[in-house]
Amino acid sequence: MKNLSAVAREAVENGDSPCYIFDIDQFDYQYAYMKKTVGEDIRVNYCMKTNPFLVQEALHWTDRIEVCSYGEFLICKSLTVDPKRLLISGVLKKKEEIQKIVEYGKGEAIYTAESPLQLEYLQLYGELYDLKLRVYLRLTSGNQFGMDETTLIEQLQCWNCYPNLTFYGIHFFSGTQKHKLGKYEKEIRRLDDLIGCIAEETDQIVEHLEYGTGFGVPYFKYQLPTMTGEEQIQEFVGLLHKMKYQGEISLEMGRALAYNCGYYVTKVCDLKESNGKHYCIVDGGIHQIQYDGQIRGMYQPLVTIDGAQSGEEISYTVCGSLCTGNDVLMADLTCRKLSLGDHLIFERVGAYSVYEGMSLFLSHELPTVFSYSVKKGLCQMRRRIESYPLNTPFNAR
Repeated sequence: MKNLSAVAREAVENGDSPCYIFDIDQFDYQYAYMKKTVGEDIRVNYCMKTNPFLVQEALHWTDRIEVCSYGEFLICKSLTVDPKRLLISGVLKKKEEIQKIVEYGKGEAIYTAESPLQLEYLQLYGELYDLKLRVYLRLTSGNQFGMDETTLIEQLQCWNCYPNLTFYGIHFFSGTQKHKLGKYEKEIRRLDDLIGCIAEETDQIVEHLEYGTGFGVPYFKYQLPTMTGEEQIQEFVGLLHKMKYQGEISLEMGRALAYNCGYYVTKVCDLKESNGKHYCIVDGGIHQIQYDGQIRGMYQPLVTIDGAQSGEEISYTVCGSLCTGNDVLMADLTCRKLSLGDHLIFERVGAYSVYEGMSLFLSHELPTVFSYSVKKGLCQMRRRIESYPLNTPFNAR
């Protein structure tokens, strides 16, 4: 983003500090880069759990939005997202929630089934509304998500029990921040073997594969791309092209698309020295900013300082406003002397930070959220919201 400090200053003036800014132009650039690098024959779908404030922009690029909770579904419904653009996922789908989702998605959305029980619920409402629902069966990676190969094949062998369901394909996601190509090689081999077993042992054919990549991204200074560089992505795609499976492939991405489009702006509110150590206290904290892999601020994120610095360089420990010793945003910010009222702009917070932290801890505010683009400028997407009412007992109101 050009003129980052000026944009951050405008955001603070309009929405107070702290706040988030999501650079729509950068998100578009990253999405276009990913689509171009993986090639025209592979789809790139957006996982909205990464950042729900980017859903509307993602619709310009994605075939489908992956929805992982009933709350996320309600967001999409409020935004009137076309059911054809929805992939309804999630480890827990309550019976009453599935009914509401099917009422909206009808036979146009795609649904994942993480268990035989979810298949029963989908069949129930497919029959109730006289619909044919397209269903992905989710393969587990060894955790609570999805079904193992044996269970999955058993369900396909008795697929006539689900006359209102169409077997659409296989859904697989094994985790995020994966940095080594070797892990993908094993996963792709496993998927290829399973697809072959399905063809041999059931009457079904896998025509669609939805694969959550979980590409690792570089968050901190001196980190280089491990899976998001052009060469690494092309090696990954090469593995896909070597599969015996020849059906359609969709890659689900979130962090790799959004991580570098976000900024978190927080104000310097106190400066002090204790036992020879310099502390910078800001009005944000780890409840509002989260870098995967960060441990008590030991890794150095990219930070821009907006303020009139002067004097010699000082090493600051940057801490937030929480009453816990763990609230360290950065253990070593070496810069010229800071002043009260300066702003620190933390970069690469486009993925998860906006809601993955302990947002309600100590009843601090939920920050204002802005989008920014050269064409539209700064636009408020969410006002500052006080969280204390959510933590106040009924009898105190």
